[in-house]
Amino acid sequence: MALPKLIITLNKALSELTKLDAYRVDSQNLEAKYQHFISEMIMLRLFTVFEDSVADMAYKLAAGATYINGNIPQLNIQASTVSASRGLFLNHGRHRPVQYLKWTKARYIRESIQFVIPSTETFITKVQIHGSIIEEMRRVRNALAHNTTSARSDFKDVVRQTYGANVNISVGAFLTTTRRLPVSNISRYITSTRILLSDLVSG
Repeated sequence: MALPKLIITLNKALSELTKLDAYRVDSQNLEAKYQHFISEMIMLRLFTVFEDSVADMAYKLAAGATYINGNIPQLNIQASTVSASRGLFLNHGRHRPVQYLKWTKARYIRESIQFVIPSTETFITKVQIHGSIIEEMRRVRNALAHNTTSARSDFKDVVRQTYGANVNISVGAFLTTTRRLPVSNISRYITSTRILLSDLVSG
C-alpha cells in the first residue's frame, strides 16, 4: 500500500487559498460594506482550510507519510491507515480517552497529537513557531463565528496589538482597510496561511 502524501494536502489547501485571494481581489471594486462582508466570509473559510489541512497532515504523518524533503517523522506509534490515525490520537497513551481533537491553536494541536507524534517532532515544533499568527487568526475568526463577550474582547486585543492603540473598528473593516497598514489584514492572513502550511510539511 502506497504511503499517504503530504503534498496532496498542501496543494489542495494552496488551491483553496488562491480562490479565496481571487475573491478578495475581485471584491475591491465593490462598495466598502460589500468588501467587509466578503472579507468576513473569506476569513471564516480561510480558518476552516487551515484547520482541515493541519488535521489531514497530522493524520497522514501518523500513518507513515514522509515530509516533502524526504525526512521520516519519528512516531511513538504508527497507524495502519490514515483513517485509523484519529483513533490513535484520541486514545493512545492517554489515561482517559478524549472525545474530540482540536486544531484551532498551537497548544491544542500539540495536545491532540503528542502521544502519537512526539512534541519534539518537526511538525509540532513548527506549529509552535507559528503559534502567534494561528492565535491571531483564531481570535479574528471567533469574533465572526461566536458573538460572545470573550470573543469580542479577544478581537479588541488583536486590534490593539496590530495598530498599537484601541481602535473602534468592525471585523470586516479590520480585514479590508489599508489606511493604517500597507497590506490588508485579510491579505496578510491568506499569505501567512500559505507560508505556515508549506512550512509544516517541508520537513
